[in-house]
Amino acid sequence: MDLPRFTTGNLGRLTFKDVNTLCDVAERADEFLRNTRRLTSEEPTRKEIWATVTGFSSSSVAGAMNFFEVELSRVGFGVEPRAPTWLPKQNGIVSGNRLLANNEPNPDYQPCFSIARGSPPHLANIGGLVRLTRWRATDGQAYWFIVDREPRSEAFPARIAGNITQVQGSNPIRIFYSWREVRRTTATTAFEDFEGQFVGATSVPEGSEDRGYALNGAEFAPIPTSLNGAIITRKPIAVGEVVEMTFDVNGAPMFHARNDYGVACP
Repeated sequence: MDLPRFTTGNLGRLTFKDVNTLCDVAERADEFLRNTRRLTSEEPTRKEIWATVTGFSSSSVAGAMNFFEVELSRVGFGVEPRAPTWLPKQNGIVSGNRLLANNEPNPDYQPCFSIARGSPPHLANIGGLVRLTRWRATDGQAYWFIVDREPRSEAFPARIAGNITQVQGSNPIRIFYSWREVRRTTATTAFEDFEGQFVGATSVPEGSEDRGYALNGAEFAPIPTSLNGAIITRKPIAVGEVVEMTFDVNGAPMFHARNDYGVACP
């Protein structure tokens, strides 16, 4: 805005010079407000929350994850105490959608990332519980960073849910497995899903980033060769098979199970 300036006169005890000074300050304040990104009315006042990761943000920078805030439900301590349950928090903080309805970038999109570095990035498992802290970048964009997640240092049973085979450039064929954590039933004769289980990625892996898919360590061994010219191919681990799953130091899931092989005679 452009305010007038004065060369004579006064307003009470204020001279025209005092009024000109006030106009200068008002114009500078107006310019500052126009060039500075304002905080929206939805700006979170809390800097740390607990949340559940809902999935990976496809076609975005590596490692961006969507989430919603959770709160702890009432824990019973009766004859049959039950484990704590995390529920979506009413009017809680959510990451939002990366794109608006018109496919334009959403300025209020606030995904979460891991503060750990490495390739593949230190990802949280879909459905996993994480502790997030909030930061704002130099351009004003807000982000949430994973500072803690449910510990899982020991191996656990997981059921293979599917697989995708890819040839990555000059690399050999790799099989990426989707999976779900399971537990033995009360009768211990079968495996079942349960509330709070870890769930492997559901998106297609991109490049060298497995995005939560599991790799089978046994498949990094060379495929046996045949002396009579037979073609030997490695078969994926069968869907429904239960394996012993674990995470490496970067948080990427992996297991070790022997594959079956197919043989085609010449």
